[in-house]
Amino acid sequence: MKVTHLYHSGCLIELEHHQLLFDYYQGDLNINTDKPLYVFVSHSHYDHYSSKIFKIKHNNIHYILSDDIKDKHQALYVKAHQTYQKDDIKISALLSTDLGVAYIVEVENKVIYFAGDLHWWHWDDEPVEDNEWQRITYQKEIDNINKNIDLACIVVDKRQENDYILGLQYFMEKVHSRYILPIHYFGNYTISNDLKKEHLNNPYQAKILYVNHKNQIFDI
Repeated sequence: MKVTHLYHSGCLIELEHHQLLFDYYQGDLNINTDKPLYVFVSHSHYDHYSSKIFKIKHNNIHYILSDDIKDKHQALYVKAHQTYQKDDIKISALLSTDLGVAYIVEVENKVIYFAGDLHWWHWDDEPVEDNEWQRITYQKEIDNINKNIDLACIVVDKRQENDYILGLQYFMEKVHSRYILPIHYFGNYTISNDLKKEHLNNPYQAKILYVNHKNQIFDI
């Protein structure tokens, strides 16, 4: 797999016969026009969705969008807790703790998890019951993942201060993953240095792909 962290949560994954683009709104796209392109959007927030995805020049492009997106285009619109087949790709949608969905995509004998905004959002200034709902809902969604994951794209967001790794740590403990790509950086690449200093419990020995700049490429 060739994985490009474009910007924020946007990433492009190139496999032998497919390309998967997730939550693109910024960054330089280097699309292989010889392979079909599947464009996924987890929800309608500006930092995950831009209508410019419909201007990508490619003669074999397919759109998979969360059904909260109101700009109706020719696309497969998905709902949480549903499973879909798109060509030879199996797509499962999880419930986000913010808006829209997270994705589990099975293609070419690989399993890819993309969080969108499914995360353990904990804010000190929020009511206790709201934070508790976030915890319970996030843990329930993650606990229901019953597959080994080849690449997991997981939210780390420094706006949460010391709680920014809550979701990452829980995922690492519960889901067997080979590689983890942190997302939701807002361009703050100092997060990678902070992550390296964390003493994360990593029972499945997942390898974290530390992002240091826009359009960073990982060959895994």
